Amino acid sequence: MRKILPIAALGLAAGLASFSAAAKPLAPDDTSESCPKDATCGVVMRPLDPSGRVKGALGIAYRLYRHTDANAVPKETIVAQEGGPGFASIKSSYGYKQLFSALRADHDLLIVDARGTGPTGIDCKSLQRSPVRTPRDIGACGRALGRASTLYGTRLAVDDMVAVLDALHIGRIDFYGDSYGTFFGQVLSATYPDRLRAVVLDGAYPVIGETPWYTNAGKVVRRGFDEACARAPYCAGLKGSSLARIRKLVDFVRRSPISGSAPDGEGEMRRVTVDPGTVGNMLYAGTQGPVNYRDLDAAIRAWFEARDARPLLRLAAESNANEDPEPPRQYSYGLFAAVSCMDYQQIYDMTSSLADRRTQRRDALRTQRASDPGIYDPLSIDEFQTVPLDISVLNLCLEWPVHHAPYTPGKPIPDGAQFTAAPTLVINGELDMLTTAAEGAIVTAQYPHGQQVVVANSFHVDAIDDYDDCASAIVRRFVATLDAGDTSCAAKVNPVRLVPFFALHAADALPAVPGDGNAATTADLAVASAAVQTAGDVIARWNINYSGHGVGLRGGRWRYSQPDMVARFSLSKVRWTRDLAVSGSAVWDQRDGSIRVDLTFANGRVTASWNDRATDAVASLSGRIGGRVLRASMPAP
Repeated sequence: MRKILPIAALGLAAGLASFSAAAKPLAPDDTSESCPKDATCGVVMRPLDPSGRVKGALGIAYRLYRHTDANAVPKETIVAQEGGPGFASIKSSYGYKQLFSALRADHDLLIVDARGTGPTGIDCKSLQRSPVRTPRDIGACGRALGRASTLYGTRLAVDDMVAVLDALHIGRIDFYGDSYGTFFGQVLSATYPDRLRAVVLDGAYPVIGETPWYTNAGKVVRRGFDEACARAPYCAGLKGSSLARIRKLVDFVRRSPISGSAPDGEGEMRRVTVDPGTVGNMLYAGTQGPVNYRDLDAAIRAWFEARDARPLLRLAAESNANEDPEPPRQYSYGLFAAVSCMDYQQIYDMTSSLADRRTQRRDALRTQRASDPGIYDPLSIDEFQTVPLDISVLNLCLEWPVHHAPYTPGKPIPDGAQFTAAPTLVINGELDMLTTAAEGAIVTAQYPHGQQVVVANSFHVDAIDDYDDCASAIVRRFVATLDAGDTSCAAKVNPVRLVPFFALHAADALPAVPGDGNAATTADLAVASAAVQTAGDVIARWNINYSGHGVGLRGGRWRYSQPDMVARFSLSKVRWTRDLAVSGSAVWDQRDGSIRVDLTFANGRVTASWNDRATDAVASLSGRIGGRVLRASMPAP
């Protein structure tokens, strides 16, 4: 499972920014704007428009990490490409170095920023800085780019990468792409098939064979929440289905939206409203996947059973935070729009006038409502269009201008092009609604030597920051041997551990099970369980937190640091229930999955430990409450 960057960190921008040699990455050794000591950095100048119609040039930045064994005969260079579109690949250097660390003795690692990302990121200021973006904003960005509005597509970016390879005298490569990087990789595979020895597409969706309605996303949503519930013992024992409860919520907020304040993933308090569009963002955005699957069913029950809105409001705040502005050098929303409007399928013809597009859109929606009105169930088609544009996408490119496109919009791969014969590994997460396993199967079928691995109970992009230690091992083995080998671990990734329910008071929590030597009362066992759930709730936010600090569900504060593969949390009066303030620490060793929490609260202290990778993980509890010895166990939070 990967710690996923916010989807709306996917951005755009107007004009050509000044160039510097390297973007500011996330890693400890890559925090400087200057080139890291273990890398060679440079720029290859490329024409903005290969046809020469539009004047200007772009500096394409690269970072090359040489193989670490000076005595080794170097093998093919590994080339990694980030997603978005809009993320700068160099910014993700640390993750790629970690993924391929075991191969770097005899493999160079090359990372190239695609045109329009990183230091040269398109910066349409109103679009980049607004948390609410409209088709008019996106159209204004395209108009600001002028005749360059069609010059940031994937085919040109692929040509840039090959120019970097040529400048560095690199022949065949082993390519790894994640998310949009898989789209990039397919264009590379079809336009330069002989430059590839191996191809890995992680979180893949098709260049050819996709529908502009993205019908598979709804299928994953409707199936996935029910399957996650069926695999969680407490949820599986409830009457009705998870999907039925989600539909009940959507029906309720159609008539009576729920408003209030709650903390987002970075601990900022937000005023939010839960309405159909907000619920759709929770269901379809994907980047919040692990947290939304974990909390949503219980949050819905908390509302209908106790009118406790806080868990739902927090999910809405966390999902809304993904739409916050980002600096364009980190994520260019303009580049996201420029690529999307040039390369992706639309429900209107991008070569048509803006007036004709509106007519085509209206006709397409009318036809879709008649033929498949439940395509985005539990939302209607009209409600789906209220989800942020980078997720709902139907109206994203309505006003984007097209001027003398270098190739037909929606066709970054030339007609008749053949995909590379190089061995190709396609990876998809079973619960990923952004790039579904069904879409990955379409990609796989187009490669003569393609193989798909679907990772059970997993989400968007699986090999980077893989603390399940499955997909990353498969990728390394495939690159080393051109054979994925034993992929059985992909079927054994543990189900998402769902919150049983959100308790308003500690006494209402599901009591821990007493063990040998326990003297704690049933009430004590409930309090101990609530304390451990408090820590579990904090640890779960690791996946969506990048500030290093946050706020508890009902108050208190927490922090974490992670200089390596061990995440260390500190809690200060964190409240998961209204009446239990929990302080202490948690240590999560992502190398082996072990977690230990040491917690204090009024009248007691609890130590708990479990292994996050264990099937049906059980937490062992010890401590004292009110002077009574606690020895117990409970399902791991």
